[in-house]
Amino acid sequence: MQLLSSVLKSLKVLDLFTEEMPELSLTQISRLVNSHKSSVFRILNTLDRAGFLEKNKKTNKYRLGLKLVELANRVLNSYSLREIASSYMEELAEKTGEIIHLSILDGMEIVYLEKKGQGQPVTVGTKVGGRNPAYASAMGKVLLAGLPEQEFRELLGKVTLKKFTPNTISEVPDLIKELETVRKRGYAVDDEETFLGIRCVAAPIKDSEGKVVAAMSVTVPKLRMNKRRMRELRRLVIDTAQKISERSAGIKEGLIKKGS
Repeated sequence: MQLLSSVLKSLKVLDLFTEEMPELSLTQISRLVNSHKSSVFRILNTLDRAGFLEKNKKTNKYRLGLKLVELANRVLNSYSLREIASSYMEELAEKTGEIIHLSILDGMEIVYLEKKGQGQPVTVGTKVGGRNPAYASAMGKVLLAGLPEQEFRELLGKVTLKKFTPNTISEVPDLIKELETVRKRGYAVDDEETFLGIRCVAAPIKDSEGKVVAAMSVTVPKLRMNKRRMRELRRLVIDTAQKISERSAGIKEGLIKKGS
C-alpha cells in the first residue's frame, strides 16, 4: 500500500514537539525533518489552520494546538475500561492517600490511561497519556507477565533494557525471572526502578477469559513504604483490580475500546 508522503511528513512534524521542546521555529523544524523551508511552511500553515498547531505571536514559534487535546479526549473517552475503573480508583486513592494509576501495554511501554489521587508532597509527576518503559515499572511487569511467551520474546527483541536507576532490571535473564515471580504471586513491585525514592505495587486487570488487559498500581514514596504498608497496599490494589475485572467480565471483546 502506497503511503502519502505529505501526510507522513505532517505527522513527523507533529511528533517533533516534546516537553523539552514545546515550541519550534520554522528553521528548527525544517532542519529536523530535513526539508526546504517553503515546503515545511506549507505544512505548518495547513496544520495551523486546522488547529493542530498554533503560532505563538510573541516568539514567532509553533506549538501543538488544542485540536490535539480534543482528539486525545475522544480517544481516552472511548476506553470503556477507564470509565469502569474510575470510581474504584477514586475509592482506593481515598483509602490510601496515594496516587493510583491505570495503564495498558503498547509494545514495551506502558501508557497511562487514568490517574487518581492528590498525592503527597513527595510523589511522581506522571500524567494521563504519558509513557514509561514496561520492564522498569510494576504495572509494566504485570502486563508483560500476562503476554504469551512468543509475543513477549518478539517485543523483547526490539528493545535494549536501559538502566534508569541502580535498581532497574537491565539483563534479560533477570527480567524473565522477575516475570515468572510476578505470575506466581499475582502482583508486581517497582522498587525505585524508574524513579529513585518511588515504590509501586501493581495488580492485573483481566477480561472474562482471564487475559490480562490492563494494570493498576499504587505509587508511594519510599519513606512511606515499610513492610507493613506494602502488605496493606498490596491487598488493597489486588482486591480493587479484582473488582474491576469482575465488573468488566461481561465484555468479552473490546474491553479496552467500546464495542458496537
